Amino acid sequence: MSIGAMEYTTSFLASFVRRYDKNGGVWLEAVAHGSLTAKTPYKIIINENGQVTAALADDTNHYYVGVPAQDYSTGDLALLQIGGICEDVITPSLSVAVGHALSVDGGTITDVGADFSGAPSEFAACRTESTTSTTQDLMLIPERITGTT
Repeated sequence: MSIGAMEYTTSFLASFVRRYDKNGGVWLEAVAHGSLTAKTPYKIIINENGQVTAALADDTNHYYVGVPAQDYSTGDLALLQIGGICEDVITPSLSVAVGHALSVDGGTITDVGADFSGAPSEFAACRTESTTSTTQDLMLIPERITGTT
């Protein structure tokens, strides 16, 4: 799903409105903090410019985890998926079971080692089993999380 790249200006800010696609996906707009790579998770935070992206390693406690479907450049108005089925999401090498939750710990995506429970740091449930895979098929949960350190 794409809205195309739009140049950021002080008069053009990301909307707070969620978008829904025909497959049940939930999407949010955010201004790209830097170059965004398709299928790579980023934080969506709020600052004086509205919703903006940030790297997972950035020190922010409350945020959405969003996954862009395409690449974006710095300052572009990006559309990131925060909910629904999202396949081939780029992660560190993980071995996970179906249903296991993923969370963000110290800026890194980790397997919780148990089924999704709705804990404050969990942003997704795995849809497929993997052994040392660097991509995961996920059910993204469209809620803000609290990362851990």
